[in-house]
Amino acid sequence: MIFAYGLAAVFVKHRIFMTGGDLTHTQAIELLDEAARELAEIRRGKHYALWRDDKCRPLGDALRQVSPFDAYSDSWIFTGDGGGTIAHGRFGDWAIDRLVEKLEPAAILAAFGEEIAGNVGHYSELSAILGVQLDTTVHLGDGVTLDAEPEDTFEGLIHRIPFQMLPVPSGTSVLRHRYRVEPAFELRTAAPTGKSVTTPASPARDQVRQRVRLACLLASIGPVELPFSLLQPDRASLFVAGDGNQAGRPFAAMPLVAFPVEGAAVKRAYGYLATFRGGASMARAIDRLGRSRLAINPVDRALDLGMAAEIALMHDHSHNNTEIAHKIGSRSAWLLGQTPTDRATIFTEMKSLYGARSQAVHSGFLSSRSTIDLDAADALVTRIFNAILARGAFPDWSSLVMGGDALQPVEDEDGA
Repeated sequence: MIFAYGLAAVFVKHRIFMTGGDLTHTQAIELLDEAARELAEIRRGKHYALWRDDKCRPLGDALRQVSPFDAYSDSWIFTGDGGGTIAHGRFGDWAIDRLVEKLEPAAILAAFGEEIAGNVGHYSELSAILGVQLDTTVHLGDGVTLDAEPEDTFEGLIHRIPFQMLPVPSGTSVLRHRYRVEPAFELRTAAPTGKSVTTPASPARDQVRQRVRLACLLASIGPVELPFSLLQPDRASLFVAGDGNQAGRPFAAMPLVAFPVEGAAVKRAYGYLATFRGGASMARAIDRLGRSRLAINPVDRALDLGMAAEIALMHDHSHNNTEIAHKIGSRSAWLLGQTPTDRATIFTEMKSLYGARSQAVHSGFLSSRSTIDLDAADALVTRIFNAILARGAFPDWSSLVMGGDALQPVEDEDGA
């Protein structure tokens, strides 16, 4: 265990009490007894909420001053994936939760010893699934749950509160992915290591999040995005913190409606995606389907839908379409090239770009042997667009590639 020597020394100091015999913890027992007496006098839920708000902080501050809590009042708490913060531990919250469970003060201190010895923090990463209103909570296994919004108005509000920074539609479901951090904390009085292990780590959780989005797209009729995640500490864990590890991701647009979706359909699609061979291509096709649902006009929707269909239905097609590659290479060469050497270079670059595009469409990835310079390709395409725009209309391509006047425009399908 990391920092074993420093922590072990403190734990040995308190081990007698863990069996119920060390009088040095009298003050902690008195504080817990007092809180237990106050809790026993409460009869109504709203009174409990008010009492807890008033009691939590002062109880935590008081416990931090007495044994055995004082030895752990200055700690570095790991929040997972390399994150962490200086904190005191959830002494007040954690002790009240144990009192609510009807634990006696001696049992609470024994549980404290178990938390110290185990030194594991438990968290959930929450992601609002914008665009999806599940009919029931779905358990996907391995600590992954899709939480449907409760029907009760008040509970539904609590369900959405973590995402109040986003305009989350009513009914929005939430992806909950549980993970653990070990060690949970490190004493700042010991030689710091700054090392912890997160299980599952962020990349694995991100894969699950992407798969959930794709599964929801297949089960829904609308767009689906998971643009924001945040951590939620487990209330049973003592050394956890909830003020970090918030992560935002880019997304095309904000789905404004949560469409009703069957949880069983999402679970079925999620299972298929987990075992599907050729997952990269299928993921890209479904992603394009999702983008089409966010399109503002029919032209963009048709483009994305067509690309989605091509990715899936042309999966076994050759990565190179010689006729199309030759055509766009020739048009680019004669549009931009001023000399035979220029035209030959541009022709080769455009064929390379189309080859990379075809490979990406049909296989879902670029080969490690690919030599395409995407920055250079971007610059070339930009030059082509600017050259076309400067002419006021698309050139007469047939004339152009035969050495005709490159400045001669041709009417498009709209007659413009």
